[in-house]
Amino acid sequence: MIKRFLGLLRVYGLMKTLSVCAAMVDDRYLRFFDRKYGIRTSGHIELSDTSFDPSKLRNATSYGPVNGWALRQLLRELDLSKSLHFADLGCGLARPCIIAAEYGFEKVTGIELAPELCATARNNIESCQLPSTKKKCISIVQGDVFDYCERSEDDLFFVFRAFSIEFFTAVRLKLAERALRQNKMLTMIYTQRLSTDESLEIQSLSTDQAYRKVYEKTIWGQEFHVYQCGRSS
Repeated sequence: MIKRFLGLLRVYGLMKTLSVCAAMVDDRYLRFFDRKYGIRTSGHIELSDTSFDPSKLRNATSYGPVNGWALRQLLRELDLSKSLHFADLGCGLARPCIIAAEYGFEKVTGIELAPELCATARNNIESCQLPSTKKKCISIVQGDVFDYCERSEDDLFFVFRAFSIEFFTAVRLKLAERALRQNKMLTMIYTQRLSTDESLEIQSLSTDQAYRKVYEKTIWGQEFHVYQCGRSS
């Protein structure tokens, strides 16, 4: 922890490093975001401790929540059309789905393979402090992300470092193929915690010729990388 703090301090300076620390303290101890929304999405869960399909664990990472305040701010800054259909690939406990519904997207879908996480995600949606009209637009699908992308009609895909690099690459390829067949533009928001090293996922995404970067920003220690593929608007 100290080594990471010093590394971030050296690369990004005091203010960005403190924002990372504040986000970690909020999620681990204070849980202001969860308290505001009446949900339970904080904490860390190893997927091997759930009934996640063991044969697919090599494609997945552990569960951890995205910084909710940061994602709220990002969506406001992007000012995306509310008619878009939002899909969270590897939705965990549904924090991004709830934020997307609050933003006002017409349809919000969370896809998660672990049954226990799906059950808690649905409970969070039921108990969250949102109007019932916004809750109704959210659905949680228990299943494999790759299979879901095979038939998806969504426009906006959210990924919080949920997969192995190989699986992430396969998912991107599948979405790019669908964008081509559907003759429409798809948007991907990829996010991860602020790091001193460029991740393999970002390297892979930035060199993928099917995708073009349209926006990136770090908010409260959360990196956001926005890419599009398919037909330009």
